[in-house]
Amino acid sequence: MVYSKLVSTLIAFVAILFVSFFVRDWYVLHECGAVQSCLDSTSDFQNITKFIVTCIATLLAFTIGRRSVTKRDRFFLQMSFLMILCADFCFKILYNYFGTPDTRENFITLGIGFFFMAQLILIYRHSRTKNTDWSFPWIYCIPFAAVIAMLFLAYFKVLESVMLMAVIAYAPTLLCSLYMACRATTLGFFPETNSFFIMIGMICFTCCDALTGISLLTGADHSTREILAVVSNNFIWLFYVPAIIFLALSGYRRNV
Repeated sequence: MVYSKLVSTLIAFVAILFVSFFVRDWYVLHECGAVQSCLDSTSDFQNITKFIVTCIATLLAFTIGRRSVTKRDRFFLQMSFLMILCADFCFKILYNYFGTPDTRENFITLGIGFFFMAQLILIYRHSRTKNTDWSFPWIYCIPFAAVIAMLFLAYFKVLESVMLMAVIAYAPTLLCSLYMACRATTLGFFPETNSFFIMIGMICFTCCDALTGISLLTGADHSTREILAVVSNNFIWLFYVPAIIFLALSGYRRNV
């Protein structure tokens, strides 16, 4: 795979940022221990640099230009990255700098909603068999059924947490997206390298979201549950960075 100097430079910059905030995450954990208030107050550098990484990955998707697999595929990839960028804006900026104890859960829910939309777009992208394929992906029935089920549970007040309902609806959607990403390697639409990047990207994405789910299970300071949540949170971006970079690069056609 041959990339322009701009793309190579952006990837190198992402690598530098990743090393810096990954090391900083563990240093802060060493200094604070499993005390959420201390971790929150010393995480500005990580929050900003992580959001910058998402911005760079989005920029990679939007600088594909004539090197795209097809113009249509480029459009779907770019739309998915817009959703990813909005999701990370909710998680890293709105949650940390504009959230209050009463509104933070709303920002998490909104972020999950954007990721849900991103996965729906990626499912459609990765289920194509040719450029003129406009067929409806049968697998959409699963996330749509999950959303309908959550609406029924909300109506009958079985579940009252909107964030919990968003998580439950998102989980099967993510698994459907992972399945279609793996299946993309056999459908023949994407070149071999691109389909491999898609599969690796979504495997990393799934690992990242699994860790995100664990990180939400916070507990009292110094408790085993809080330690597990913090450690999981520190590993999230170890998978998330390669996930979004591989997905962005999957839109670049070979040797163009």
